[in-house]
Amino acid sequence: MIIPKSLREEVGYHKQRPHRIEGLADGVFAITMTLLVLDVRLPLEATQIDNKLGMLWNLMPKILTFILSFTAAGLFWTVLTNHFNYINTSDRNENLIAIFYLLFVSLLPFSTSFLSEYLHSRVAVGFYILNLVLIILIALLHWLYAYHAGLVNVEGGQELIIHKAMMKRARIVLISYAVVAGFCFINSTLALFGIIFLQFIFTISGFKSVGKKRIVFMHRK
Repeated sequence: MIIPKSLREEVGYHKQRPHRIEGLADGVFAITMTLLVLDVRLPLEATQIDNKLGMLWNLMPKILTFILSFTAAGLFWTVLTNHFNYINTSDRNENLIAIFYLLFVSLLPFSTSFLSEYLHSRVAVGFYILNLVLIILIALLHWLYAYHAGLVNVEGGQELIIHKAMMKRARIVLISYAVVAGFCFINSTLALFGIIFLQFIFTISGFKSVGKKRIVFMHRK
């Protein structure tokens, strides 16, 4: 029996629909971001404590690390979503890279909980930064593979321009986190404030870019 070329394994291996991995990613991010808040809980003896303000103050490390990781997860979701704005087809290798990306994203609740319990520990801060760096590195690998495997398609044939923009931002992010990771060898508190600063900068930079696009659009009109 002759198998049609369109049904051969090698064709099925290379031609897949990218929305399937996008759906999985949305589910993983939704669960991960929900699990983050479960670490912020009142102690069992909360009803017997009169000083509610003091109890809330004691929870601040958990609340702050929750906010930190929730915004980080949101940015990582945005990165993957942005990739799929330009990836019009998929293959098994791209899927595997995306799954490893989601693996380290799903580790965020643990590294966040570890950080909130041992906020001044170099090991806890370093492990948390390592978690973030691994996510960023695999995101970079995901884009590089998709681009060089011909999975990227941009209107007007601007794939190279988009690729350069992606690489420029990836370099900035990696260098920034490498510097902050180095702070762990000096002072864990300094490294922690470095993470908070980077998260703040990378979050507001998204709003700035949106604002610039609106100004350009209004000027053209």
